[in-house]
Amino acid sequence: MMKISILTLFPEMFTPLDASMIKRAREHGVVEIEIVNIRDYAADKHATTDDRLYGGGAGMVLKPEPLAAAIRAAQGGNAARVLFTTPAGRPYDQRIAERLAGERHLIIVCGHYEGVDERLIETFADDCLSLGDFVLTGGEYAALAIADSVIRLLPGALGHEDAAKEESFSSGLLEYPQYTRPPLWEGLEVPAPLQSGNHAEIMAWRRHKSLERTLRYRPELLAEAPLTPEDAAYIAALKAAAAQPFKLYAALLHYPVYNKKRQLVNTSLTNLDLHDIARAAATYALGGYYIVQPLDNQRQLIQQLLDHWQDGFGARYNPDRKQALSLVRLLPQLADVLADIEARDGQPPRLIASGANLSADITGYRQMRELMRREGGSYLLLLGTGWGLAEELTQAADFRLRPIYGLSGFNHLSVRSAAAIIFDRLLAEY
Repeated sequence: MMKISILTLFPEMFTPLDASMIKRAREHGVVEIEIVNIRDYAADKHATTDDRLYGGGAGMVLKPEPLAAAIRAAQGGNAARVLFTTPAGRPYDQRIAERLAGERHLIIVCGHYEGVDERLIETFADDCLSLGDFVLTGGEYAALAIADSVIRLLPGALGHEDAAKEESFSSGLLEYPQYTRPPLWEGLEVPAPLQSGNHAEIMAWRRHKSLERTLRYRPELLAEAPLTPEDAAYIAALKAAAAQPFKLYAALLHYPVYNKKRQLVNTSLTNLDLHDIARAAATYALGGYYIVQPLDNQRQLIQQLLDHWQDGFGARYNPDRKQALSLVRLLPQLADVLADIEARDGQPPRLIASGANLSADITGYRQMRELMRREGGSYLLLLGTGWGLAEELTQAADFRLRPIYGLSGFNHLSVRSAAAIIFDRLLAEY
């Protein structure tokens, strides 16, 4: 049997634990729930449990002495997992609930007012949990949600052992819609597959509806959900049907860009930039990849390379490389690129600047991705060689993408690496 101890200043808020499924689970010996009033452990006659903030500020903070005494009393000298509910905690989800369901004793500390003295967390906390990016009056509601989500996973809590396995998040997806009798209500009919009696058809319908719901309400879940190739194809079809048609192009500019001394220069071709960005552009189905090079001798060199891979021996030797390099167009000025795209699509593209040092009016990748799919149209991603695009270009762009940050302070990706990362963040399957 699991034991859950909830430490709170307001025990009266936990009457829901005496109802419904949780009441039955308690009566059947599945779980023991203990509600501990923190005020019972205050040392003064006024049962003081909070005090003013050091450093000033509005509100009060729970004092360490009474809460520490309450936690130690709940532990009773035995092992227990201590959880603090706080907006500063990590987001609570089904995977955490499943891990907590394997514990023998949980102690949930309900934060209140401005929170608890940080020294309590440093001393006792095994985990700090939040229900989401919003603020509640106190941690009692979060404690109720955590207790409910854990108890329903305990053997014997739901009565039917498969019930918890088929609910939302258990498979990494939101659950499919549910229906019951009558089959026709106020002109709305239960979907035909559910009335067919065909088990395979019912399972397929439920899977599709689960995927549809998840894509609509929680698309981020799809990145980690276990999906079959059929699932991925179905999701791709849903996205294609829902999204406004848009095209993303990329342009690699050799001028105007900066050198190390922040001087405007015209850079020379790097052969890998030609090949690798073209291959990435083909992988992510860009509308085209432009090389912008004003210098005649440089354009002659680039054109020789393109001729080799687009029409010469290289095209016959490596058809895959030909497919990628066929996306490349060589033009002398950015204005020529804009005119070319407008001739293709009937409208000028909106410009997206990229770079390692952009800091003002930044657009995030998710925001940019959603905007392109919502509004449609044509977009041109500007990629700078050398030490980055000239400021006149970044300021003239419609959007300035957030720089790419990794796991260190190193911020010197090659333009071809940066391009691949940006393509993935803007155009990846999920």
